[in-house]
Amino acid sequence: MQFLEEEILEITETTWQSMLGLDLTPRALPATMGPAEGHLTGKVKISGAWTGAVLLHGSHELAAAAAAVIFSTEPGPGTKQDSLDAMYELTNIIGGNIKSLLPEPCQLSLPCVESTTEAHLKILGMEKVSELVFDCQEQPLFVSVWQGQ
Repeated sequence: MQFLEEEILEITETTWQSMLGLDLTPRALPATMGPAEGHLTGKVKISGAWTGAVLLHGSHELAAAAAAVIFSTEPGPGTKQDSLDAMYELTNIIGGNIKSLLPEPCQLSLPCVESTTEAHLKILGMEKVSELVFDCQEQPLFVSVWQGQ
């Protein structure tokens, strides 16, 4: 899966560094992205000349660390809503930047963020065309791009 891999890598690292000031290190595949208690998945759909979706998948701890920076709160578990809001913002920014690389015209949906289930990790009617895995504060972050049929 090589679809826009270098660009996605740069977008994700730049977003993480500029918004959060946190180091993000690419991790070699294979790594497993699966439903686990305490994991969140953010999804944004892209439609138009190109149809697909962008998913961010990470632990609640990683989302809480991002929320502490974004909302200027004390590091720690924070509230579930802050973690959801942080993943929402990061999904929207990363998805929007990926959309800008696609053929025009394309529209970006509003993101949705939920606790991860198996259904969130497979998008019916779409094929995974790219997946990158990163480490941040000893927590994995998955960024995947799915293309519609």
